[in-house]
Order: sequence, then C-alpha cells, then structure tokens
Amino acid sequence: MLTPSPVQTSYSRYLTVAQNGMKASAINWTVDTRIVETSAGIGFGLAVSQGSVSDRGCILGGSAFVGVTHVDITLPASTQLTVDKYAHYDNAAIMVTGDLWVVTEDAVTAGEAVYYNTSTGQLGHSGGTVIEDARWMTSADALGLAVVRIGNIAGNR
Repeated sequence: MLTPSPVQTSYSRYLTVAQNGMKASAINWTVDTRIVETSAGIGFGLAVSQGSVSDRGCILGGSAFVGVTHVDITLPASTQLTVDKYAHYDNAAIMVTGDLWVVTEDAVTAGEAVYYNTSTGQLGHSGGTVIEDARWMTSADALGLAVVRIGNIAGNR
C-alpha cells in the first residue's frame, strides 16, 4: 500500500485567540461576496461601501456602508500571511451580520455605537460615519482587538 507523505509535519500548540477580520462568535452571521474595486486592495476587518463599477463591487471606506471585510483563510499563504488583504478584483467576503474581531482606530468601550473612517475603513467610536444597528461588544485601547456586532441581531441593543 502506498502511503502519501504528510502535508503538514508541525503544528502550533495553541490556536490564535483572535485575528483581525475573524468571526468572534457563532451567533447568527451572514457573509456576502463582493468584488474589490479599490486598486490597492482592501485589508481584513475594514468597512467597505458600495462600489461604482459593478453592482456587486465594494470600495474601502466610502459613504454607502455595506459591511466589514472578513478574513479569508483560503487565500494563498504567500498573500494572506504577509499582506492580510484582498487584492484588486478579488472576491471578498463581507460580513453584513454577526460578531467580528477588528483592530480599532481608537479606544472603544463595550456598548458604544460604531463609526468608521470613510478614507481608511477602520472602525472606532467617533469621528466618522455611524454604522446603524452596530455596537461594540468588547472594549479595547486604540489599535487593539475588539469585537464589533453588526446587523439586527437579538441582543444587539
């Protein structure tokens, strides 16, 4: 019997606690697919708006919020581990409902409203455009990881 060689020979002892753009819970969540229209690409855990080239397109930041980029573990390791973003014209996973880990633009407090920077797409607690039906589920310092809940989910308020 032919035995194939192992694909992976070493393993991390512990799972990563949280990663930018990663689902934070298994509570009701919905992820949509959109085509990246921003030429520089779009990183994970950032707000995106309706694109202008395609009905299914999205742009970084913007003024017509459609969701937050969700990490894609199926991207080639050479892209995902060094850049953590979707390239121009990639199909991007956009979370429209659910709990997501994100790197905060500024300090946030659980229960606060969620705002996003229309230029950078980073989420924070003020100084941008408010995301309706969203709130911070955990607190974090500036550039820390926090859980944001997006969408009309039971217990959102």
